[in-house]
Amino acid sequence: MTGSRPRASRAAAARARKGDVETDLAVYEAIRRALLMGRLLPGTKLAEPALARVLRVSRERVRKALHRLAHEGWLETVPNRGTFVPALTIQEVREIYEVRTMLETGIVQRLCRGHDNGVAQRLRAHVAEERTALRNDDRGRLFGLSGDFHLLLAELLGNDQLTRLMRGLLTRSTMHFSLAAPERFHNCAGPHDHADIVKAVLARDARKAAKLMLDHLVGLAEWQSSWRPPPIPIALEDAFRGIDARGPVRD
Repeated sequence: MTGSRPRASRAAAARARKGDVETDLAVYEAIRRALLMGRLLPGTKLAEPALARVLRVSRERVRKALHRLAHEGWLETVPNRGTFVPALTIQEVREIYEVRTMLETGIVQRLCRGHDNGVAQRLRAHVAEERTALRNDDRGRLFGLSGDFHLLLAELLGNDQLTRLMRGLLTRSTMHFSLAAPERFHNCAGPHDHADIVKAVLARDARKAAKLMLDHLVGLAEWQSSWRPPPIPIALEDAFRGIDARGPVRD
């Protein structure tokens, strides 16, 4: 009997640690999802007490999530002022997309020159996920997948330096895209374009793939350059409506 107690205590402690990790991840995902859904406007200060109250978790968990998001580039921390949703100027948006255009037209051309069945399967599977998110009107999921698509293209080339560079560019541009995206997508500069790009890559048509990518990115840059913030900011409670940091995230 005495030997079973330590094992039971260790098991209980392990479950508690697992629960802590899962809750920390849920808080992180909740804030990131609100960003991807375009509900947290540039310049918004994310104060720990307010977030903890809205998400119904401890300030410590909020602090961990904000620290991670700032480290990844989703947020920015200003000494003695707090953590904020970053604001991109029109010039910054244009510069980011100028760099992305140079990189990503080259990426798809390289993929056209050589890929195997594994690459084709991953690309088709990703496009299928985007279509599911679009059908379900799951904007947070869709915008996350939209950025992931461009990162996937870089990852498929197996160049770690290129992947890291793309990840940095995509963090800022994907979040800004979520603000500028229309309520309903049409077949221009939206997720529909990804399927056409994949078709060209799998057909090894380098010229067409590069042209489709160029048009796609130019369209995204135009959307984001013309975006203007709404006159009335979204209340924090509304920004996290339907997002539960203590369980599954839902719309």
